[in-house]
Amino acid sequence: MKDFSRAVKEMNVPDIVQEKAQNAFAQIQEESRMSKNSNIRRSFFKSPAVAAAAIVAVVLIGGGVAWAANGGLAGFLSKFMPEEEVNGRLDSPSENEIKISQIEGEDYGPLWTIEEYWYDGATLYFSATAPQKVIDAGNMRVVWSDHADVNGTDCQLSADGDWDENTETYTGHYICYVDLSNADTSSGHVSLVTHLKLNQYKIVPELLTTQENNEVETIAEQELRFDFEKPNDSRQLREDNLPVEGGVADISVTVAPSMFNVKIVYRLNDTSKSIKDIVEYRITDSKGNSITGGLYGIDSDDNCVTIFMTDLEGLDPNAKSYTFEPLCFQLDSEGERVPDAYDPLGWGGFTVEFN
Repeated sequence: MKDFSRAVKEMNVPDIVQEKAQNAFAQIQEESRMSKNSNIRRSFFKSPAVAAAAIVAVVLIGGGVAWAANGGLAGFLSKFMPEEEVNGRLDSPSENEIKISQIEGEDYGPLWTIEEYWYDGATLYFSATAPQKVIDAGNMRVVWSDHADVNGTDCQLSADGDWDENTETYTGHYICYVDLSNADTSSGHVSLVTHLKLNQYKIVPELLTTQENNEVETIAEQELRFDFEKPNDSRQLREDNLPVEGGVADISVTVAPSMFNVKIVYRLNDTSKSIKDIVEYRITDSKGNSITGGLYGIDSDDNCVTIFMTDLEGLDPNAKSYTFEPLCFQLDSEGERVPDAYDPLGWGGFTVEFN
C-alpha cells in the first residue's frame, strides 16, 4: 500500500483524487479475493473520479489484463454494471470518426486504434490498441496525456495500459476513461482531442511506472481526434437553489448510468442548525428505490458548508426525482452514540426533480 500511495502522489493529481485512489485500491484488493465466477452487478460506477482512480490503480498493480482479457471493453464494463446496459451502448467507431494528426517524429501509423467505445453523456470509455511493431519492439510504450479536450472543455483522461502478468510483457491494449461531467454534451455531439507520444526507453518500465535514471527518447507525437454523434445522451443535470429549514441549499446533481454525483452547499442563517450533525443521507428515487449514502467530505466556511456525496449505488438513473433526507447519529438514554444507527435530522432535506 505504501508503494501505491507514493506512485499516486507522483502522478500529480489533486488530493481528492489521491484519496479516492486509495479507496479504490483497497476495494480492488478486497474484490480480488472473491471468486471470479461471482455475479456482481452495480447500478452505477462509484463516481467518475473513483472510476478513474480505479483504472490508475489497475495500471500500477498490473491487474488490467484480467479485466481486459475477459471480453475486452464489454468484459471490463460488465464488472460494474448490468450487461444489458453495457451491450445497449457499446459501439465501434467508423473510419470518418477518427482523425490522426502527426505532430512530429517518425510516422508509425495511429499510435492508438480505437476499437470500441461506450458513452452515456457523463462518461466515455473506449478500448485502444498500439501498433504491432511498437508492441514487438519491446522497449517502446505509447503514453497519453491525462487530459483531453471535449467540446472545448478540459476533461480528465485515464488509461489502463494492459500488461500480461504471465509473460511480463506489454500487450499494447488500453482501456480508457474520460470524465465528461463538466463538458457540454447536450447536443449529442462529442469531439475528443488528446495528445499521444511514443517513447523509447533504455530501461523498460515495469507496469508503465516511472523508473529513476531512465533514458527516454520521444520517437513520435500525434494528436488523436474522435468525433461522434450520440443524441441518446442519458445524463441528467440539475443545479438549483432550494429552501431548507434554517436557510437555503445550492445543489448540483449529475445522474447517468455511469455516474451519480451530488454536491450540496448549505447557506444557513439559523445558528441553531449545525451542519456537523449530518452524517448520512437517506436517498429515495421516484421509483421507490432507497439507499443510505455517506458523505465524502465536508468543507466548512462560516455559515456556508459544502458537502460532497459520491459512491452511491442502487438508484434508478432514469428516475424523475430524488429525495435527500439528512440523518444524524442515534443516541441512547445516556446521550452516547448507538453504533451503526441513525435518526432523521428533521431539517436540511429536499427533493431534486428532473423533467
